[in-house]
Amino acid sequence: ELGDLYKRQYHGYSVAIFARNDQLLRISLARDDRYRLYTPIDDIAEHLQRATILYEDQNYYAHSGVDYPALVRAFWQTYVLQERRIGASTIVMQVARLRWNIPSQELSGKIEQIFRALQLARHYSKKELLEAYLNLAPYGGNIEGIGAASLIYFDKPASALSLAEAITLAVVPQNPNWRDPSTSKGIAAIAVAKEPLLE
Repeated sequence: ELGDLYKRQYHGYSVAIFARNDQLLRISLARDDRYRLYTPIDDIAEHLQRATILYEDQNYYAHSGVDYPALVRAFWQTYVLQERRIGASTIVMQVARLRWNIPSQELSGKIEQIFRALQLARHYSKKELLEAYLNLAPYGGNIEGIGAASLIYFDKPASALSLAEAITLAVVPQNPNWRDPSTSKGIAAIAVAKEPLLE
């Protein structure tokens, strides 16, 4: 069941209350003090989906859950050349890490993350996995998932995000503490991060 990947019944969801004109009046915290609203993929703006794939995993539709050439490049640069640490996690690998709380900074955790990603890719479609990612991803502070993020930051559902808003949110999950849209430091970091998507 795909819902087992991200619906998190054991943590629960926020409740959003709207006025008659669809203006958000209030959004409650889930039981674990997070803002989280399940949002089906068909209710998420296409530009947000495309911007996320472009920023996080350009080969998303070509690989089997793990981008092996990217893993080799990351290993070579990080451990052999000992240059700046770079990641090579695909969207599917990130779903695995987020769903099972895998410590992927450790070698054993990275191996588990790869195994879980291959397992997920065998059982779910890329569309289903993208939906799971967009519902699990951190968007700064205690906000999880694009449904809550779009309401809190832009006062609109994820289906109504503009291209500029979509690009802004697409870069947050890669470093949600540094790129927190609720802080001036975070806004500055987002502006730098999204430059490649605007070219």
